[in-house]
Amino acid sequence: MTPFQVLNIQSTLSLIVFILIARWYVAPRLANRERNEAVLPLLWIHVFRYAPLTLLAPGQADPHIPPDVVGVVAYGDFVAALFALLAIVAVKLKLRSATALVWLFSIVSIVDLVYATARAVAAQLYTFYIGWGWYIVNFYVPMLIVSQVMILYYLVKRPGRTLPGSVSSERSATSVHT
Repeated sequence: MTPFQVLNIQSTLSLIVFILIARWYVAPRLANRERNEAVLPLLWIHVFRYAPLTLLAPGQADPHIPPDVVGVVAYGDFVAALFALLAIVAVKLKLRSATALVWLFSIVSIVDLVYATARAVAAQLYTFYIGWGWYIVNFYVPMLIVSQVMILYYLVKRPGRTLPGSVSSERSATSVHT
């Protein structure tokens, strides 16, 4: 079996498992939450995207990996992690900019996932020694993809949705009756 086949089998199985976990366990627990509260636990998954910075540490990855690919993977994920943390803080503090920051994180995240994946596959990163980065690719990245899809779902399908009894719905009810 080639390294590319191993990569595809492991990544595909992880993706299937995370889709099932999301569908059967995560989505039902988020179903009755207000949009920004629903995306909060999903954003936490992305905060750890600083892990690929390991590619920059001596001895942790093959020094023959093209430096531009290392940079795209390491720094792209790091920037996405910072935006995820920024979005979390905005949501927790209930800032007006919270939803915009979740959208901004999502744009950065998706661009990074697509671009870094394309660059890594084109450079055949799977043929190089990447240490525990192999587990990031085959375990963590599928989790990132599933959680990102869920975040987009809440942003698109539940814009401004508030639940009865929430602060936002009480404000709406008050403004209607005044």
